[in-house]
Amino acid sequence: MADYEIDEIHRIRRKISARFDHDVGKLIAHYQELEEAYRKSGKYKFVDPPNEKPKAAKSPNEEAAD
Repeated sequence: MADYEIDEIHRIRRKISARFDHDVGKLIAHYQELEEAYRKSGKYKFVDPPNEKPKAAKSPNEEAAD
């Protein structure tokens, strides 16, 4: 990617951040409100993550039970 594209991405991110007073909480709240509005509109399909927790990875000392 050329420097121009990177600079443009940074400019846009700074602009978005400034809209929310550089407050991550405000930005997240905005995106959550958008998500709720999009869900209610029925125009978009959403897939919710599964409720189960991911399984813990085995430690290197554990052997597979094959």
